[in-house]
Amino acid sequence: MAPSDTSIEEIKERCDKNPTDLGGALELMQRYCEVGRYDEALGFCRAAMKHHSRAYSFLLQFANVLFRRSDFKEARMLFKRLTEFKPDRVEAWNNLGMLEFSVGRLEEANSAFAKVLELEPQNAGALCNTGNYYAEKGDAALAATYFERALAVRSDFTEAWYNLGNSYMSLNRFEPAKEAFEKAISCDGRFGSAYKNLGFVCERLGDHAAALERYGQAAALNKSDAGVQVNMAGIYMELKQYDKALECGRRAASLAPGETSSWNALRKAAIQLCDGQSYHRAVTALISGIGDNDLAVSISDLRDMGFELEAEELLEYTVKIHRSGSSVDALPFAESKAPPLPEGASDKKTYKIINKKSPASGGGKGGRKAGRV
Repeated sequence: MAPSDTSIEEIKERCDKNPTDLGGALELMQRYCEVGRYDEALGFCRAAMKHHSRAYSFLLQFANVLFRRSDFKEARMLFKRLTEFKPDRVEAWNNLGMLEFSVGRLEEANSAFAKVLELEPQNAGALCNTGNYYAEKGDAALAATYFERALAVRSDFTEAWYNLGNSYMSLNRFEPAKEAFEKAISCDGRFGSAYKNLGFVCERLGDHAAALERYGQAAALNKSDAGVQVNMAGIYMELKQYDKALECGRRAASLAPGETSSWNALRKAAIQLCDGQSYHRAVTALISGIGDNDLAVSISDLRDMGFELEAEELLEYTVKIHRSGSSVDALPFAESKAPPLPEGASDKKTYKIINKKSPASGGGKGGRKAGRV
């Protein structure tokens, strides 16, 4: 049995012996949540409700458990009950605001944060959350003022430094953004997103060496972040270090095969190195989202690189998925894979592919998946 489980079992035994022990109940709920055992936490909350139904701290933790389980409707009801039960306590107001913000009910969230600030004008958390509200509304300048106010109260507030950096970045104020991200990292040296955004700021400031260093630190902390690899690939392309750009593009495509930016990074590096196989993979992955001219150029690029087989496979694939357009239709098709010539036609090498469905074939539903950038 793992040490954390042993500790939880000991606390549970304590609660079983004394069901009215509020301290034990709160500790058990907290420990369950720390290890992600939310279902067990909820089961305990419901069972213990008869003993602690008037305890603010218990009900607050109960609502937090519901929130963490994404039981938003019941969590909202309980947070609101607490704001009515003790309207001068800020915890339920603040957590209600965070719940509303997480589900996109921004105005309701802001109203809750405003209530916290009415009760405690120097509440750093509520100041930061209000800044997040204005950032989400697109007012980066006003958001920054709230993050600055939060930091005036708590100078070691990691999230406020990070969010301030994001606001400055949105305002193209890259030097102060750099300082803010560095402050966030000084507060939490394992803050991968802060390293990533610091890398972006360094890139915008023209310091490629620093940007690559920061991106590298971000990648080490968050190995699943394909965006970092895409950003690094972009810098290596500018530096004409195409082999490194290709490595980053491959990693990005492996980490996030559904993202257009990953395949674009791979594609750009592959053509510089005449890596037809990687280029073919990238174009095939991108085919539903690129235009006819781009597709035709890509097929021609493969031929120019000497990858005739890959070019013909890609062209054949356009027939299979019913892609058509003047640029694509005008490409010559390999004789062995060409569709039968219409009656009277004789020149197989210049036959244009017309892969549109005939009117008699009927229409069908179709759609394209959108990818994140």
